[in-house]
This record gives sequence, C-alpha cells and structure tokens, in this order.
Amino acid sequence: MQLDQNPFFRKTITPWYDSNFACWVLIWSMVLVFCFAVGGMIVVDDDPKLTRHLWFPLLLGGLSGFLIVKVYVRLKVRMSNE
Repeated sequence: MQLDQNPFFRKTITPWYDSNFACWVLIWSMVLVFCFAVGGMIVVDDDPKLTRHLWFPLLLGGLSGFLIVKVYVRLKVRMSNE
C-alpha cells in the first residue's frame, strides 16, 4: 500500500520565487516599469518625430499592467485559500 503523496493536513509549499514577498516585490517593480512607460508616452507625445516609436512604451505599459493584475489576482486567490 502506497502512502498518499498529498494528504489533506499538509500545507502546500510554494517556491521562493512564488512567495508572497516575491510577488509584492514583482508588483512594485512592475509599477515602476509602468510609470516609466507612461513617461515614455508623454515624451513621444511631445515630439512629433518620435510618434513612430509610440508602440514601445505602449507595449511596455501594457505588459507590465497585465503582469501587475495577474500577480495580484494570484496573491488574492492564495490568501483566500489559506
């Protein structure tokens, strides 16, 4: 008879890169990246010669915003399960 590998009384072990602290550090660094992207959009808006490069700050802001939301939802789901 084999032992149950996932008994109900054990707490799941999360790796260090998925810990609550690491998720909060990631969220705050992505907030800084998002602010940097917004600054890039402002610079591109001021100079008409740079309008063809608007895609880069838009992509950077969109990806960092997506990651902020995704990691925040992961934290909320984990906290509701505990």
